[in-house]
Amino acid sequence: MNRKALLLLASIVVVAITCVSFLVLKLSPSKDKGLIKLDKAALVYERGEKFLKEGSYGRAADAFIVTLNNYSDSEYSEKSLRKLASMYQENGDYAKARYYYKRLLNSFPDIKDKDNVKSQLEKLNMDVLISPVITEDSVEYAVKPGDSLYSIASKFNTTIALIKKINKLQSDVIRPGQKLKINISKFSIFVDKSLNILILKKDGEPFKTYVVSTGKDNCTPVGKFKITDKSIKPVWYRPDGKVIQPDSEEYELGERWMGLTISGYGIHGTNDENTIGSQITMGCVRMRNDDVVELFDIVSPGTEVEIVN
Repeated sequence: MNRKALLLLASIVVVAITCVSFLVLKLSPSKDKGLIKLDKAALVYERGEKFLKEGSYGRAADAFIVTLNNYSDSEYSEKSLRKLASMYQENGDYAKARYYYKRLLNSFPDIKDKDNVKSQLEKLNMDVLISPVITEDSVEYAVKPGDSLYSIASKFNTTIALIKKINKLQSDVIRPGQKLKINISKFSIFVDKSLNILILKKDGEPFKTYVVSTGKDNCTPVGKFKITDKSIKPVWYRPDGKVIQPDSEEYELGERWMGLTISGYGIHGTNDENTIGSQITMGCVRMRNDDVVELFDIVSPGTEVEIVN
C-alpha cells in the first residue's frame, strides 16, 4: 500500500473515531438527565413518605402530587397514587380516595393487583353513596310540610330505603325543615351471561360488580328491559304452575324479587348461595341474598336492565 493510500485510510479512521466520540458525548447527557430525573422523583416521593409517617398529611399529599405532576412516567407516579388513595381512605375522605383509585386504574391498567384495587374502589363507591356528605351526585333537601319519604323518593326517582340508609333514619317519620341528603344520579343494570356478572352502573359508569347465576342452557333472555315491580319474599308462582310459599324449603327467590318487563323473569336472591357464578337458573338472574338486598335498596322501578350474551 502506497503512502497516499495509507494517509487516506488514516484520515477515514480519524473521522470515524471523531463521529463516534461526538455521538457518545451527545447521548451521554440524555442518559444522565434521565437518571437525574429518576433520582429527583425518588427524592420527592421519599419526602412524601417521611411526612406521612410523621402524620403531616397535607405536606405528604403535596409531595406525592408533585411526583405525579412532574414525574408521571416514573414508577414513583404509581406509588404516589397508591399512597394518596390509601391515605385519604384511612382518613375518611372517601371522595378523594375514590378519585385516586380511579386515576390509578386509568393510568396503570396493567397492574398485577387490578382486581383488588377495583374492589377497593367499589367499596368506596358504596361508602360515598351512603355517607351523609353532599357530593356532586346528591343534593341537600329541606323537608316541606306535607312531604313523606314516599313523595320525596318519587320526586327524585330514588328509593325510601336508600334515603333512610344515607340519612341514618330509624323510621319513616320526617319533620318539616329537616335536612336530607338525596341521591340524584341515575342507576342502571348490566348483566353479562358469559361471565355471570351483574354490574350496577351510576350515570353510565360501573359502580359495583356482583357475581350472579343465570339461566341453564343460556335460557336467560337478552335485550333491554326495565324493573317493573319490587317485592320482599313474595309468593313464588313456578313455571309449572305450582305455588311456593316463602317459608317452604322449595322456595328459590331468596330475600328479594325484582320483576322485569318480560313476564316471568326477574332478579332475585337464592336459598343456595353455592350455585352463584354458574348457569343454573330457570332463566332469572340469581344473586346472593346480601347482594340482592343491597341492590334492591338502591334501584327503583323503571330502572333499565340490559342483558347480553
